Amino acid sequence: MTDLPPADWYVDPEDPARYRYWDGSRWTDHRSPRYGTPDEEASASRDGAGSRHRSIRDLLGGTWRLMTQNLRPLLVIYAVVAVVYLAGEEAVRRGFDDVFGDTLGALVDEVAAVDPDADDEEFNALLESRWNDVTDRLEGRGSSTLAAGMLLMVVGAVVVIAVNIVQFAAFGQIAVARLGQRHIGASGALRAGLKRLLRIAGAGLMLLVMFFAALMVVSLVAGLLSLASGALAVVLGAAMGLVVIGVAAPLVLLTMMTAAVGPAEPSMRYARALLRSAYWATLGRMALIFVLSLAATVPVLVVAELLGLFNDVVARVTLVGLGVFPEMLSAIAFFTVYHDLGGQHADTAEPSASPAN
Repeated sequence: MTDLPPADWYVDPEDPARYRYWDGSRWTDHRSPRYGTPDEEASASRDGAGSRHRSIRDLLGGTWRLMTQNLRPLLVIYAVVAVVYLAGEEAVRRGFDDVFGDTLGALVDEVAAVDPDADDEEFNALLESRWNDVTDRLEGRGSSTLAAGMLLMVVGAVVVIAVNIVQFAAFGQIAVARLGQRHIGASGALRAGLKRLLRIAGAGLMLLVMFFAALMVVSLVAGLLSLASGALAVVLGAAMGLVVIGVAAPLVLLTMMTAAVGPAEPSMRYARALLRSAYWATLGRMALIFVLSLAATVPVLVVAELLGLFNDVVARVTLVGLGVFPEMLSAIAFFTVYHDLGGQHADTAEPSASPAN
């Protein structure tokens, strides 16, 4: 005899668009729509037969409701991540100051301010002078001071990247668990995100290698075309690049989301299965989420830059606080798309149609 799954709501093996209650020994007749509410289920049905996505209106409305209903654990996650992020950012800044001081910044500023009409000799003289300032500073620092500064920068950068990955995974854990009518708190979501850190980082590195391989192929094709026509090479190279990015975007995002919350199987293979027959609807929703996130974030960044908020620690804390709601909403919306496609939570012990077997 094998242990049967515990009594709970699971995806209905006869209708993947619904949940069905398993009483611990058999399936019951109690069912619930996976889209959350009857209105959302009806709206999803109006999208067309076979559609696995809720409507755009319900996607946005459901994202807002999920955030407001789970605001406390989401804010706890964001607060913990923000503290660690700011500490890592400060470590990077201090390490940079210890190693370079203001020499590298002066080099960048003066090169950017060079008159475009200036001759090459004038530009090269300026570049050499400022670069000498950088090398003189490095030579004047002790080896232990340089090593400590570089270590501080590297550790700070790793912390900043890692804590953003953990936040992404933790938000996903909250969203997918609640969409599946399960409960998970802030501490549980953060622990799950930490456990997923290496898996997400590995998936990200794999995708990065694939991206550079595709870029090399596009560059090679553009180079061959340039032998015939330079203009043709530019146009076709740009078109190929856009096609690669457009085609890959849903797969990339779903791969990362699978690594963050999904079952223990190859993330990209699982993501490809989710995208089957639902590519264009998924691409459209992801593009909309991305555009809305930019629309909410970019104005804040522009105003912060104009006010000089990036130059003060307290102001940087304020800036991080201003990004809380756009980050929450976009993460929840992306993971809602993952859920609607049939993406499962790793902790869901979903029985088959015949659990006793």
